[in-house]
Amino acid sequence: MSIRSTVLSRVGIPLLAALAGFGFAQALTPNPVNGELMRRLERQDARMEALARRLETQAASPPVAPGPRAMVGMDLTGLRGELRELLREELRTAMASVADGPVPEKAPTPPPPTSENVAAFEKVDRMVEDSLASGSWGRAQIQELRMFRGQMTDAQYMELVRKLLTAINSQQLRVEERGSPI
Repeated sequence: MSIRSTVLSRVGIPLLAALAGFGFAQALTPNPVNGELMRRLERQDARMEALARRLETQAASPPVAPGPRAMVGMDLTGLRGELRELLREELRTAMASVADGPVPEKAPTPPPPTSENVAAFEKVDRMVEDSLASGSWGRAQIQELRMFRGQMTDAQYMELVRKLLTAINSQQLRVEERGSPI
């Protein structure tokens, strides 16, 4: 017996038996997919017939004027023109009422900084500059800034905070405490 006939008998016969068994199983097993597919098609057919009947009855009834609808791609130039005119009228009315009424006063200007404000600002500004030179901002600096906060004007404080946060964000200054650096 040759090697070829041995391989064929060991591989070929089981392969042929497996294929025959598979084919036999396929032939005897009912295909549930086809039954389900047919039921779905029948339901779709019934829906289409119902829609066709509904369309026929609507076509026979008198047409009703459609309500206003927004249309996609609608030309908005006329609408824009009307809107501009309405805005002009409202502005004219508002300007006329302002001209008749009292002139609104400007927001009060903050008082000039006192010597106490200037001294506190200079001290904290020096501390920020020293921290920039050393590259670190720690607990002592945070506490000192908070202590002098009440002695500075809002504008002075915001200037220092802006300077400090800019240095922190550009990594010129490293914050050594957890939490807020201000």
